[in-house]
Amino acid sequence: MSSISQSTNGAEKLWSIAWRVCRRELRGGFSGFRIFLACLALGVGSIAAVGNVSESVLNALERDGRTLLGGDVELRLVHMPASEEQQTWLSENTERMGELATMRATAYGPEQRRLVELKAVDDVYPLFGEMELADGIPFDGALSKKDGVWGGVAEAGLLERLKINVGDTVRLGDINIQVRGVIATEPDKAVGFFNFGPRLMVSMDALADTGLVQPGSPINLQPGSLINYYYALDLNDAETPKVFRDRLDAQFEDAGWRVRDVSDANPGLRRFIERLTLFLTLVGLSALLVGGIGVANAVRSHIESKTSVIATLKSIGASHGLVLRIYFLQILMLSLVGIGIGLLIGAVTPAIIAPLLAGRLPIDVTLGPALPSLLIATAFGVLTTLVFAMPSLLRAREIPAARLFRASAGLMNGSALRKRDLPYVGVPLILLLLLTVFTATDREIALGFIAGSLLAIAVFAAAGKAIVSLSKRMTGGRNAFSRLALANLHRPGASTVPVALSLGLGLTLLVTISGIEGNLDHEINENLPDSAPAFFFLDIQPDQMDQFKTQLLEKDNVSDIEQTPMLRGRVVAIDGVDANDVGPGDDRWFLRGDRGLTFAASPPPETQIVRGEWWPADYDDAAKPLVSISRDIGEAFSLEPGDTLTVNLLGRDITAEIANWREIEWQSLRMNFAMVFSPGLIDKAPYSLIATAHMPREMEEPVDRMIGIDFPNVSAIRVREALEAANAILAGIGTALNATSSIAIVAGVLVLAGAVAAGRRKRIYDAVVLKTLGATRGNILYAYALEYGILGLATGVIAALFGSLAAWSVLVLIMEASWTFLPMTIFGPIAIGLFATLSAGFIGTWQALRSPAAPLLRNE
Repeated sequence: MSSISQSTNGAEKLWSIAWRVCRRELRGGFSGFRIFLACLALGVGSIAAVGNVSESVLNALERDGRTLLGGDVELRLVHMPASEEQQTWLSENTERMGELATMRATAYGPEQRRLVELKAVDDVYPLFGEMELADGIPFDGALSKKDGVWGGVAEAGLLERLKINVGDTVRLGDINIQVRGVIATEPDKAVGFFNFGPRLMVSMDALADTGLVQPGSPINLQPGSLINYYYALDLNDAETPKVFRDRLDAQFEDAGWRVRDVSDANPGLRRFIERLTLFLTLVGLSALLVGGIGVANAVRSHIESKTSVIATLKSIGASHGLVLRIYFLQILMLSLVGIGIGLLIGAVTPAIIAPLLAGRLPIDVTLGPALPSLLIATAFGVLTTLVFAMPSLLRAREIPAARLFRASAGLMNGSALRKRDLPYVGVPLILLLLLTVFTATDREIALGFIAGSLLAIAVFAAAGKAIVSLSKRMTGGRNAFSRLALANLHRPGASTVPVALSLGLGLTLLVTISGIEGNLDHEINENLPDSAPAFFFLDIQPDQMDQFKTQLLEKDNVSDIEQTPMLRGRVVAIDGVDANDVGPGDDRWFLRGDRGLTFAASPPPETQIVRGEWWPADYDDAAKPLVSISRDIGEAFSLEPGDTLTVNLLGRDITAEIANWREIEWQSLRMNFAMVFSPGLIDKAPYSLIATAHMPREMEEPVDRMIGIDFPNVSAIRVREALEAANAILAGIGTALNATSSIAIVAGVLVLAGAVAAGRRKRIYDAVVLKTLGATRGNILYAYALEYGILGLATGVIAALFGSLAAWSVLVLIMEASWTFLPMTIFGPIAIGLFATLSAGFIGTWQALRSPAAPLLRNE
């Protein structure tokens, strides 16, 4: 008989023969690969699902950019509208122009008052998209004046709070507004996480009649108010937004307006979606890595079961390369099945999520599979399979033909790979790391994830080996079944290390997410309410302040009233560099839109100067204004005392020298400002005051009513409501993260189940022998419970420590928040690990105990 080696000259023939053998072996079905397939499907499915949903939302943002922005280009001015010259130029150089204004105001019902986000629009609104009202009420004419009363439309939340219906009136400034419809769709509504109140929409003419806007005032509004003017522009078809913006900048170089176009219609929502997608994808990748341990175990078990087959092939002349090709093709084909199941999960998940997103976004999102996301998920699945499967496949080709003629204790002895084999594992690993980095929207976070994952793998692999080593040294006392439990942890072929690794990674992820979410929730619901003021009062006119404080202090238990001036300005240059030319980064929020700023002769209370010095108390040099900035801004933009910061205030650029850095605890909810200017110039501009006050909960409603009656221009923000809104957002994000992280836990449990299944025959044999020697079921259950209990408890404790460290790092080093020891976020995962291992061990042991002794003893 000619040998296989003689008939397989050339790589092509080797692959052909390998494929034929591979197909024959796969005809036996997927027995033994269920865990393998489930692990891959879970990890790939979670990555594909997150990618599909994110891609759909981002595509909708790009598709509906005009509608979201309200035009091809949008201009925004703070405090004052565009001049007549500017409006004339805009009208002459565009197809259409729409004007609208937004501000905070208070709407009064028969019994209640409510802070609202007021929006005034002109007759051409909306330039793009459709404004829709509930119950099919037409928007045309809803804002007009009928029988001497202006109309308005509002969100349902306003009607519920004021206890009114469509057709009733609310008081707005000096006039009544008849609510003629409930807003169903507002095409250009910006998405924000914190809105001060529900939307109330009126016409520009109605806004003028309210008295909230006074044409004669320097900033064109009632003293103490803040208003934004927007100009939505429909460009000529032949002109791109970039060309128009260049012409606009050349015509009005110092206009002081913020300009956006359709390429960045809703940057806040886009950033949130991208960041949430990144974190969910990394969590999904964690699940895939945990599943990778299951892949490694399944491949190892499969190769061990094929030892006699491989030895037979070797005995008739099969080369190392042929053996490797046969089982490489098998694992590749099986992995494609698992990946395919995962892609199917990822493709159908958007349809399940669609009802949850309906009405929550300002755009119509058609959720469905996205090819780029599916390809990325496929690449993650294939590379993960190769990284975890190749070591066992490479060792498989080393099985000698002599193994056919003697019993074997097992194949995979954990020996190191030969140097020439390292590229087979190293190349997929490097590609997996590169794929993780280059598909992430934030590469620094991706690199941190990679470093943390590698460290976690090293820690839990070492922990598993430590459990093995310690179990060898422990005697177990005189109890034979305690000794058996310890021996099972270090016996040849024991699953101690892979179980510790897979379950530990999943539990670490759970501890990390639970720790972060728990600490943020604790900060919002426990720490902040104790130290935070009850109210923030906005838009107080300087000549109102004395009377305002007097009336507040007349209320019982009102204390700690603090006040500070406030203006709005836009950073236009950093140390002489135009803000538009500053590179991207997480701290670009400082350059986006308008920032609140203040002025002060003395440092704010509890100020900690970390660099530079505060200016003298009598400093008022208008020719050389100084500014104090927060430490995080100084570090983010590499600013030092002596550098400059240029702010546009009411259309005028003001350049100030940086005097110092301040350490700011943003989570304190004090009146913190990233920029504090010296007096002398800034204080000459029109400004309002903001104030805070502490009071017991039962005083909030009386104070709110008093402010509404005696100071109608003042906006009262209840901190408690803001915290509840923040908590609701945190809960929603936490639900998404926990749902995704639970996949990693499921993957860990699957790996555990696979390890138990792989050792099933050995445990049946042990149980039969023990029963034959007189052991009771209780004795055997005790031994296995102790074995799995030690493994689960040790893994849970290490996961709790490592996950707590990871949570601390994220909270303290990245989020600059505080960390508190929360027992449930730590002991909960320990309990989960113990329960998972004991449950798996009990199931496996119970099957072993049910096996009759006679058949096994006859065959051995």
